[in-house]
Amino acid sequence: MNSVSIPQYQKTVTSLWRLQKIILDTLDFNQVVQKIVDSVALELGFLNIGYRIVVLALVDNEKQILKRISMSQTPMAEAVMGTGKMAFDEIDIPLSAEENFCIKTYFDRQIRVTSDWKDILTPPMAEEESRRLQQVSGIKNSLILPVVEKDKCIGIIIFSLDKDASDISDEEKDLLQSFTEIVGLAIHDAKLYSLLGEANEKLKELDRLKDEFISIASHELRSPAATVKNYLWSVLNDGVNLNEQEKEGIRKAADANDRLIKLVNDLLDVSRIEAGRLMLNPEIFELAGLVAETVEEVKKKTERSGDTIRVETEEIQITADKDKIRQVVINLLENAVKYSMPGKQVEVKVSRKESIARVEVKDQGIGISSDQTGKVFTKFGRLDTTDTAIGKVSGTGLGLYVCKKIIELSGGKIGFDSKPGEGTIFWFEIPIT
Repeated sequence: MNSVSIPQYQKTVTSLWRLQKIILDTLDFNQVVQKIVDSVALELGFLNIGYRIVVLALVDNEKQILKRISMSQTPMAEAVMGTGKMAFDEIDIPLSAEENFCIKTYFDRQIRVTSDWKDILTPPMAEEESRRLQQVSGIKNSLILPVVEKDKCIGIIIFSLDKDASDISDEEKDLLQSFTEIVGLAIHDAKLYSLLGEANEKLKELDRLKDEFISIASHELRSPAATVKNYLWSVLNDGVNLNEQEKEGIRKAADANDRLIKLVNDLLDVSRIEAGRLMLNPEIFELAGLVAETVEEVKKKTERSGDTIRVETEEIQITADKDKIRQVVINLLENAVKYSMPGKQVEVKVSRKESIARVEVKDQGIGISSDQTGKVFTKFGRLDTTDTAIGKVSGTGLGLYVCKKIIELSGGKIGFDSKPGEGTIFWFEIPIT
């Protein structure tokens, strides 16, 4: 076995471990393959122990070639390629070139050493040209090592040195082989990272197309739904001679159409929120008055009367988008009615604490179990009430998501407190300005 001096051996070991850190710290494929070859010769001082040119070649299974991917940016490498008749990326070795040392190493995974560049460049390069380039470079020997990724050989790496084969110890070969295992791992991670990046870009594009579709579809649905609403209202209120059964049928149609309009409006809001285009038009208004009006509207819509919705307010002026705050209050009130037990009371409270206005909507309903609290303000986050006393509740799961975004865009915050079986308090706070 050839010997190597302890200082040189220690230096080689240290360099390889430093190299491992350098290449595994990078995930971008193009950066990884270039760092692999550059860091050996340049960053780690391998030039001091005879390493002059490092080349990485990977197999292209589709074209059945061993293709050069990267070469160290050392002065010697640049000089060689500057005088060559073939460009670096044109040196593609057919997998059928069985006599080429690179192909031999790829198939049998054995380390090879050659003092003749025809062994690694022919074909595609002519023997005379390959030897001429070697003479220009001053390279005495080249080591060819396999690059393995998860038990599969994916290519080779060539270390070209200006020292004799007798000066390359077995220990040094073993260390370089260990390094190629690190290279295989780095290439595997970089490929995976690239694939994930591509998949992420495709998902972003699909998400953009989905948002675009929702926006267009919602706009197209809004106009006919409004037209249907007007016709149904006219039939019910313009003295058309209808019996009770016919009136009931039209009322149900009107209710269904109202739900469709609410869905369309929610979808449009979601589309605008996610595109950063939800516009607020702030104005000064009396919050207690807005809440009182909204309660009467919800009573009429949900056929709640008397004291089934109890209101406690104090006069507070705030500056916000009045229509959007109305939308939030309506949503919280309708949800409170929807999730309450029949005959139970809903309480609404408007209060002030220093420079904050707070609205609370309390129901005496089924409450929210701990395993469902994470769904509350998420998009399409519907609660499962199938096995509860109120049964399955319809809805899209968009309302509270939109409410949260409106309140946050208004500079406030929204939340809830709930006890299963006892009810829930939804609240939001808005700065008084």
